[in-house]
Amino acid sequence: MTEMPRDVDAQRVHHALAVPSRRRLMSLLREADGLLGVDDMAAATGLSVATVRHHLTALAGAGLVTATASAGPGRGRPRLRYAATPTDPGEEAADTPFRELAQALAEAVGGGPGASREAGLGWGRRLAGSGPAAERVFAAAARMGFAPRDGAESDHGTRRVLLDACPYRELARSRPEVVCAVHQGVLDGLLESSGTTVRLLPFIGPDLCAADLRPT
Repeated sequence: MTEMPRDVDAQRVHHALAVPSRRRLMSLLREADGLLGVDDMAAATGLSVATVRHHLTALAGAGLVTATASAGPGRGRPRLRYAATPTDPGEEAADTPFRELAQALAEAVGGGPGASREAGLGWGRRLAGSGPAAERVFAAAARMGFAPRDGAESDHGTRRVLLDACPYRELARSRPEVVCAVHQGVLDGLLESSGTTVRLLPFIGPDLCAADLRPT
């Protein structure tokens, strides 16, 4: 079987979770003790059965939910019941960075670049951890779906981290004042206590961004 390209899979997850009602359904499925039917989810969320089915189709297409056929009372076709796709207990859920970005974007909508940066700042603080500044950026960028690599280091001490294959690049091209501002906030939050400043350089190439790190 041919493996789905990583950036395609990432974009499907992001698009599936960009709708608030789908995030509500995912939360419901993760918190459930067992499988849930469409009627159960419609009653719990206040959505119509048709709307729940539509959202479940999108979530299933992104690999976030699985459906199991179970026989109902009497005759008729088996009814589908749903669960969140299980993950390896030792691994982070594959959709976590996309849920976090969706939450940050939801906080930023309508507030302009300043609000977007503030939304990203909180996310960056949660990701910060410890260690050298560049290591923090590499770890966070990979977790967010980028393919980070080393760039050139200038004579005045600025270190460049190249950020290949942004999984949000289509949205970032149309709404840089939101997406890129969130990412600048994430970087600022990551390095807030590191003694290093960081500047995001969006789209220095067709699918390439960069972060310039400089000691304060």
